Amino acid sequence: MTSALAPVRPRPGAPLRKVARVEDLSAEIRALLDGPRPPVEPPADPVPAPPADASAGRGVLNAVLRGLALRDRMTARHSAAVARYARELAVATGASAAEQRLVHTSGLLHDIGKFILPDSILQAERGLTAQDWELVRRHPAASAEIVAKVPGYDVVARAILHHHERIDGGGYPDGLRGDEIPWISRVISVADAYDAMTARDSYSPRRSVAAAVAELQRVAGSQLDALFVERFVELLGTRGVAFHHADDADFEAELAVEHSFSAG
Repeated sequence: MTSALAPVRPRPGAPLRKVARVEDLSAEIRALLDGPRPPVEPPADPVPAPPADASAGRGVLNAVLRGLALRDRMTARHSAAVARYARELAVATGASAAEQRLVHTSGLLHDIGKFILPDSILQAERGLTAQDWELVRRHPAASAEIVAKVPGYDVVARAILHHHERIDGGGYPDGLRGDEIPWISRVISVADAYDAMTARDSYSPRRSVAAAVAELQRVAGSQLDALFVERFVELLGTRGVAFHHADDADFEAELAVEHSFSAG
């Protein structure tokens, strides 16, 4: 997508403009994509503190996510589910509070680049063609480009960019393998795969929890990080974490969690 619109740069402390229409939100995204593109740096250790204007940027991204929900409810609810599962997994693996926030934000925004996809793909009631899949495979890079425009979101952008990499190096966009893949990306991948298999409103036939767990264990060490799969399976058995796609309650709950990070 190309556009002559100026980049969106929210001022610290400025009230966020409410965007009522999907068309307006699409313009926001085009503006973010057309602005200067800072490089996505690897995460620092310890996790850096967000800049003063990060909360305003978070509000813009949440508004864009709501716009995606208006256009494609399935993707928006999937993103909220991934955020919940991924954050719970981060907690189970001993991540710090700051790392848990990064994981939740990355999960919530990991598919935001699907705005680039036409309705013929987003709302397809048919099998996708090879050309369709080529477009779908671009969404991690598009998502990362959008998020990287917001000050303080470089770590999140990098995590999003690589959430479709595979442990064996057979993923995309860069064919990273093993520990080359950011750990947040590896967490997101497990949560993403589980929700894609178990959600009622998914592109593929819904699987039972037991069948989904069996598939996660089958691809552990090749597609997915084996340690994170092991912890996630334990989490499902001990805490019964779940996400309900049938109504907006759980979607709104995850947006409220994200808002609490800004308010806290």
